[in-house]
Amino acid sequence: MKRFLFFLLILMAVSANAAVRLPRLISSNMVLQRADTARIWGWADAGETVTVRFLKKTYSATADDQGRWIVLIPTTQKKMVGGPYTMQINDLQLTDVYVGDVWLCSGQSNMDLHTARLVDLYQQEFKTYSNPAIHLVQLARNPTAEGPKDDVDGHGGFYAWEPLSPEKVGHWSGISYFYAKAMYEATGVPQGIINASMGGSDIVAWCSNAVLEQQAPRYLADMSHLRTPGYLQRNAEINRAVGQAYSRIYEEQDPGLKEQWMNPDFDDSGWETVNQYDQNIGDENGRTWKGSLWFRKTFNVADSLCGREALLRLGCLVDADVCYINGRKVGEIGYQYPPRKYVLAADVLRPGRNVLCIRLKTNGSRDKFVRDKAYKIIFPDDRSQRGQDLMGLTSGKDEIDLEGQYRMHRGVMMPGQPGVEGVNNGKASALYDNMIHPLLNYRISGILWYQGETNAGKPEEYYKLLPAMITDWRKSFGNVPAVIFSLANHMGRHNDPNYGGGWARLRESQRRSVNDLDRAAFVTMIGLGEWNDIHPLNKKEAARRCALQMRSLRGEKLSSEGPAYESVRFEGNKAIVTFRDGTDRLSVVPAHEELTSQGRIKTDGKQILGFKIAGADRRWQWAVARIIDRVVDGKTVGQEIELTADGVQNPVAVRYAWDDDPIATLCGENGLPAVPFTTEQKY
Repeated sequence: MKRFLFFLLILMAVSANAAVRLPRLISSNMVLQRADTARIWGWADAGETVTVRFLKKTYSATADDQGRWIVLIPTTQKKMVGGPYTMQINDLQLTDVYVGDVWLCSGQSNMDLHTARLVDLYQQEFKTYSNPAIHLVQLARNPTAEGPKDDVDGHGGFYAWEPLSPEKVGHWSGISYFYAKAMYEATGVPQGIINASMGGSDIVAWCSNAVLEQQAPRYLADMSHLRTPGYLQRNAEINRAVGQAYSRIYEEQDPGLKEQWMNPDFDDSGWETVNQYDQNIGDENGRTWKGSLWFRKTFNVADSLCGREALLRLGCLVDADVCYINGRKVGEIGYQYPPRKYVLAADVLRPGRNVLCIRLKTNGSRDKFVRDKAYKIIFPDDRSQRGQDLMGLTSGKDEIDLEGQYRMHRGVMMPGQPGVEGVNNGKASALYDNMIHPLLNYRISGILWYQGETNAGKPEEYYKLLPAMITDWRKSFGNVPAVIFSLANHMGRHNDPNYGGGWARLRESQRRSVNDLDRAAFVTMIGLGEWNDIHPLNKKEAARRCALQMRSLRGEKLSSEGPAYESVRFEGNKAIVTFRDGTDRLSVVPAHEELTSQGRIKTDGKQILGFKIAGADRRWQWAVARIIDRVVDGKTVGQEIELTADGVQNPVAVRYAWDDDPIATLCGENGLPAVPFTTEQKY
């Protein structure tokens, strides 16, 4: 009888736990929004009573006919801020629950970029900093065509709520990490980050159907047939089979693999000699090569350097690579963006002659080796450095240069991988349904949005969608502040003042979107980008600028942004630009050197560069700019910019920092850069 009762009690406990189910967002280590009404929700048997015990108070709800329930917990008392606390939900116990500020960080790859990619700048900080009051939940990056979901996906890169520690930080978003740290230092309260971001995603994927119906209905028609029962599953099977066949043929028919071209003793004397940065490497009959290209380079290693671990840095390669040294594979990466950093074991390098071999899979890009990146082997000065500790090495006393000429030979020519339609991160609502809709019950303190690279060719459409998307999200989250990151400076710099890049137009769409929104601010990323890398590393300064803007939106009195355009007037051959109150104390960016597509360019810290003016013919000329006092009713109330240009007698329009990678030297007295802009209505 005792044994029977024991098993009966176990069965009853299991049944009770099974009856109450929580969304993945409601779990141990979560952070609840302070000064609000937290929502705890989930599912149970219809009619079941759910009891939540938190901070010595009890809250109850009854599951409805669909089994849904929700409990509201006021978090308005200041003494509630902190943790860790325990929460009891029927027989489920959640531990290490905090009350503080919660932030939704969303966008594409620059929001998603992990701290593991930032170790060149911040390795020591990542290795040593921990904070049990800063928590992150990383959502899975899985687009869906199935419509709005009740819960986030538990696969595809999902990480449940976890505290900040060196052991976990590698998969944390860099922006999220530095932002949470900055806000914690400013407020002293726990910080929670919900990172909902996916590389390469289009803004339409983050918009609800309701937004797209109003602003861009053509995308919805493209989604309807994907919901036909079985269609996506069949397509996935086809793509899987095609991918397997494509990969098999690629490997089986590449002569470099058959003939072992990576072998250090292979005779490559008949191969072409190329400069690694040539734009026509591998071309045949004027056509860029698609398929595998093999590169070999011989280098010498001193006896004293052998027997030591080292780091092989091969910049960035386009598109996928496998690298060998002396016939031994030392690393591989399957797409173009990540930096190639491969740790070499102590027995890889030999005294004297060594051979580096790169098998590069290219899809037809002109670039194979990205310029202005490091191509070398670095030996640590500190011989105690080992393994992954080497990944942050950027220089050392002992280095082997790998730039310059390589031997090259064509491997197998391949078409682009064929495939059939599937759901991806560019489809209507595909990420909203799976990554935003399941969050709408959660209370947050604000929104951080860093996205736009994918939409740089559609600035007019972006201007329609971004304000509408933020407004739509706020219907559930409340009128929380939103901070929008601009596109950083990137790609080419142009001497022609009439050049108008897609990135400049997209930045203008972002700026105007912020102006149209209540409680919104703009983070200017000018000066933080890298011309040859779409993923700039200086995420710490980007997050600092964001934190300043968010704190200002929340009511703090501080200097949070650089000069922000307000108006322009024209007086004869002059254009005079006025900036918003509080941003009109003007200065010049200190003298510095910029690495651009045109090489290294120095600024003198005196000239204001980056302004253009045009007359009625809309032919732009570089302008001479000078700071003048702004006088109202006989009193100096700020400063303005006066612009003139040879050949423009009657200017009608002004542009500033209008390029993909603009030259821009205007800043505020606080050192923050001026916001790029155009005075034209149509841009």
